[in-house]
Amino acid sequence: MRRPLLLLVVAVLALAGCGREPTRQADAAGVARELTLTLDRGDDGYDEVLDYWRQVNDSLVRCMADGGLTFQPYVDQWAVDRRTALGLSREEFARRYGYGLTTLIDYLPPGVRRVDPNLTALAWMTDERRTSYQSRLASCRRDARQRFGPAPHVDTSAMTAEEGDRRDEILAAVDRDPRVVRAAAERTRCIEAKGFASADSRSLALSQAAERYRDSFERAALAAEQAGRDSAGLRLTDVFGAAELAELKRLQQREIAEARQVGPCQWAYDDSYQVVYREHLARVGAAGS
Repeated sequence: MRRPLLLLVVAVLALAGCGREPTRQADAAGVARELTLTLDRGDDGYDEVLDYWRQVNDSLVRCMADGGLTFQPYVDQWAVDRRTALGLSREEFARRYGYGLTTLIDYLPPGVRRVDPNLTALAWMTDERRTSYQSRLASCRRDARQRFGPAPHVDTSAMTAEEGDRRDEILAAVDRDPRVVRAAAERTRCIEAKGFASADSRSLALSQAAERYRDSFERAALAAEQAGRDSAGLRLTDVFGAAELAELKRLQQREIAEARQVGPCQWAYDDSYQVVYREHLARVGAAGS
């Protein structure tokens, strides 16, 4: 069953049910409260997202320096939601960019980087120094997350096996909720009434095509950076020939046409799902209070 995109990137723990041991319930409650913060941060504006990463970067620079290492601050391009960066509503985004799969391959939100600038430095390190650098950076990132909390729009936490089990339980509990069941059935009816298949595989071809183009584009961006050129100005026309661009144009038109029709069906489901999801998290959080 397809869930809202925002919820797919949020790690969640299981709803503590009757008969569960108190320690497990308390643990789930603490994580549920953090996950509520993660969900809330999904609504952060563009400036708030960049401010979060500025604070994280400042922390990483200091932490790495304490270990005698250098970190170049940057905001990864995928740390910023495209629709948020563009300042568009769901409806506007769908009209202009469809799902954002094939249509925004060379789009770069202001203030972010296509390529991690630290990769070039890593490439020149010995294996031993590279391992030491990466270990220190992972530790610094954990410290930064503990200090500043979950990142807006994306989840940067690592789950334990037990947390993964709880995640599966709460997602299953939400899926079983009668309101979500009804919303899913209505979404299926709505999509099929518009002449589209309701299965998630409907857009698989678009996703795969977008991935092929995106991989080629990002390889070109990395090559540019490694050659000492700024990849920020790289465009599709710099990477692909006329035939590939024509094929991409057809894919973009197909994507936009589909998203305009399917979007409202999915958004109604997303809204219902999020209400139920929040209720489950609130219940778990309250259980440990």
